[in-house]
Order: sequence, then C-alpha cells, then structure tokens
Amino acid sequence: MNWLTFAPALLLTALSLALAWRPLPVHPFWSARILTISAVSTALAVLSTTFLLAAAYIVRLLPADSVLASAKGRLLLDHPVPANVGLMALLLLTIGLFGTIRVGVGWWRDIRSVRTNASSITGQEQPLAVAVPGHRGGVLVSKGMMRMLSREELQVVFRHEHSHLRHGHHVYTVLGAFSAAVFPPLNPLHRSLRLALERWADEDAAAATGDRELVAHTIARVALAAPAPRSTWHLAFAQSPVVHRVEALLGDAPSGSPVAGPALLGGTGVASGGIASSCVQLHHLFTLLLI
Repeated sequence: MNWLTFAPALLLTALSLALAWRPLPVHPFWSARILTISAVSTALAVLSTTFLLAAAYIVRLLPADSVLASAKGRLLLDHPVPANVGLMALLLLTIGLFGTIRVGVGWWRDIRSVRTNASSITGQEQPLAVAVPGHRGGVLVSKGMMRMLSREELQVVFRHEHSHLRHGHHVYTVLGAFSAAVFPPLNPLHRSLRLALERWADEDAAAATGDRELVAHTIARVALAAPAPRSTWHLAFAQSPVVHRVEALLGDAPSGSPVAGPALLGGTGVASGGIASSCVQLHHLFTLLLI
C-alpha cells in the first residue's frame, strides 16, 4: 500500500469539508444537490478504501494455502497492510456499520411513531409543523400552531412543508445521514445539507407568497414559541439555524442563474463521481465476495 491508496478518499473528504465550511453562492436547490453528491461520493470512496485495507489485513491472517489458491487473494497478499492500519480500518467499518443501523432504525421508528401518533402531534398546544414523506404522509400542524398564526402565516408554513414533500427532501436527508454514519467527519456536511434544504423550502414559500418579510417573520415567530428541537429524521419548520434563515430572507432572493448552479453541480458531480468510481475500481471491492 502507498499514499495513492488514500488519495481518492482524502481528496473527496477535503472537498466535502470545504463545501460544508460556508454556503455556496447559488440558489439553495443547487446547494442541496451539490452537497448530497459530495457526501455520497465521499462516503463511497472512504468505504471502498476501508474495505480494501481491512481485506488486505484479514487476508494475511488466513492460512497461506487458501489465500494463494485465489488470484484475488494473491492480489491482496501482494499489498501488505500494517497491523495498526488494518485494525483502524476494521474499527472504522464497525463504526460505520453501527452508525448505518442506527440511522435506519431511527428513521423507521420516527416515521412509524409520527404516523401512529399523528393525532397527538396535531393536538399539541405547542406550535409544531412537520412534513411526513410517503404515500400516507403529509403535513402535520399542531393546534397550537393554528391558533398562534394568522391565515397568511399559516400559508407560509404549509407552502414551506409542501416544498419538502414535493421535492423529496427526505431523500436528500437520508442520503446525507447515511453518508455521515459511514464516515462521521461528514457530519458538518450533513448539517449544511439540512440547512440548504430548509433554505430551499423557505425560498419556495417566499416565491409562492410574494413576501419575503412575511416568511422571515413567520419563521422567527414560530422558532421563539416552539419547543427545543428534538432528535428527528423529519424536516420541521422551526429547525436548522433560524437566524441564518431569517437574515437570508430579509436580503435579496438568491440568484437563479441558469449557468452558475448547473456549472457547479456538473463540476462537482463529474469530479466526485469520477474520483469515487476510480477508487472503487482501483480497489476491486468485489474481491471481498470472491475470496
């Protein structure tokens, strides 16, 4: 093994951390797509590299005759991995496995809980609005929210939540969550992705109502009255950095340039996808199924 083994994963990790550092100067719907592509590509590259290191380490622990009988085994045996690196790779795989299970179980439990106890959510006196995906999903708004807001403000809430459902924002959230579970350093990118999705829905609500100040006022009012955010896999109206969202809405609408957004998305997609795919091919991930 040499430094080229780690190059694809390191390059994509650096790209992901750079993208998470500050918002991109494009419309949030482009940012969300770019962040998702970067997160998934980085997770795949890191997973591929970790599998290779773990496989090469495990092969050296197996009986030599059984390993040399396979061309794939000989390939891995020709690339020795130090014990500390191999053990670290196994540890990362274990963390990724348990993290992925936690995300999957948490998502399933939360959806089941929300759908089973929908009436308890809508009956709450605290202001709460949640978009629940799926064919039996929809927008849940609590009684407290209905009483607190005016008709125009409620329209903002419904426009915002319907944007989440219409554009399938839960898919972006799940992909980001699984990527961060596989590789925990991607957590900042996942948080940036959730913010981009909320900003996307905010801008949709502002475009639909034609009043950016009304949307900003509604978000601030609900955030002040809403309970502390709980751990959830659903996108809720008052979650994500509210101050940043309000400040963005009080400024000019983000550029919907037909050039900048697609150019950044295409460039990120080609770079991330190319590096990740070359990483997978280089490391012969399928050998784990053949040895």
